[in-house]
Amino acid sequence: MVHEPVLMVRVQARTRCACGEGMGPGDRAGRINGRGKLLCLWCLADLRAGRPRPRRRATASAWPVPAAGQRHTTAARRSTSGRRRWTAALLAASVSVAIGALYLQSHLFGASASTTAHGLHIPGTHVVIGDGSSLVGQHSRGARGLWPPVPSDASTHPLGAPPASASSSREFAFMRTVSGSDRPVAWDPCRPIHLVINDMEQPVGGQQLVEEAAAQVSAATGLRLVIDGPTAETPSTGRGPVDTERYGDRWSPVLVAWTDPSVIPRLAGRVAGLAGPAGAPFSSPDEEHWVSGEVNLDGPDFAEILRRPGGWPIARAIVMHELGHLVGLSHVPDAHELMDAENTGQIAFGPGDREGLRQLGLGSCFTD
Repeated sequence: MVHEPVLMVRVQARTRCACGEGMGPGDRAGRINGRGKLLCLWCLADLRAGRPRPRRRATASAWPVPAAGQRHTTAARRSTSGRRRWTAALLAASVSVAIGALYLQSHLFGASASTTAHGLHIPGTHVVIGDGSSLVGQHSRGARGLWPPVPSDASTHPLGAPPASASSSREFAFMRTVSGSDRPVAWDPCRPIHLVINDMEQPVGGQQLVEEAAAQVSAATGLRLVIDGPTAETPSTGRGPVDTERYGDRWSPVLVAWTDPSVIPRLAGRVAGLAGPAGAPFSSPDEEHWVSGEVNLDGPDFAEILRRPGGWPIARAIVMHELGHLVGLSHVPDAHELMDAENTGQIAFGPGDREGLRQLGLGSCFTD
């Protein structure tokens, strides 16, 4: 693992990393101790994690040709979080040309077979959720006895309602379904979903991007997303659904972190965001629901997107995609949906996205 300081710079002209990875003008790279050959973010992430740096990771050009999207067919791969990849050729002179040039390639994070935790699993950076084993007998009220008290801003009735079904589309997929059914694991609609923002690498306009994306998700689900304000919490491994020292005896608010690959190595390269929900421990299927989560956004990547003509709707679409994962949507192989793993220009939720989000807004209340 590298302990020497790394000087981060912007590449001025097309060049290549020691491993052969192409880098173009404006890309971020680093020099160990401020000297030597520029190292791409892939190699810096490898070094930081203690992995051996490959001698060759060459690509045909500074920006690789988009590969065919990865298809996930097993249940374990469907019950995952998402990450979004975007090419450098995001935008050209006009928004229409720019959107046509946009390339997104998303990959799901596979759930670790070595853990019984439910919810978000990021290989190498686990976010441990609730214990998925039977909790009956460990407390007089089963799993519910382990849940934090119902907060004062909760209600006995849903705080909002999703729109009436206006689409017969089946082009949506859920992170997880309730055991023994096809119903999605969803959030409690009777309490707000609180979000806190770490703005360490937040680009200009980043707060507004999150607000606008959250409003879109709220309108599509009826769930109330509330931004509480800033936090000093940083993304970390093993983030559980409760942190009493930081947030008190409550489900931890969703952490939205504007960060970069030096903190979250999986954001290296063309990955702009990572997101997923966290589940409560449960004793029976009717207790399964999401209670917390995490969204990691690559601030420098967003800053670059926002500097380009027409970049705002593209940047907002990325955040909407990640919040779609947060509330429970997985990827679908349909170019007309924002949750497509290979988006080629979609900047709004499609009919399948909206139907999936509508169903995610019909979850059970847990305020009794």
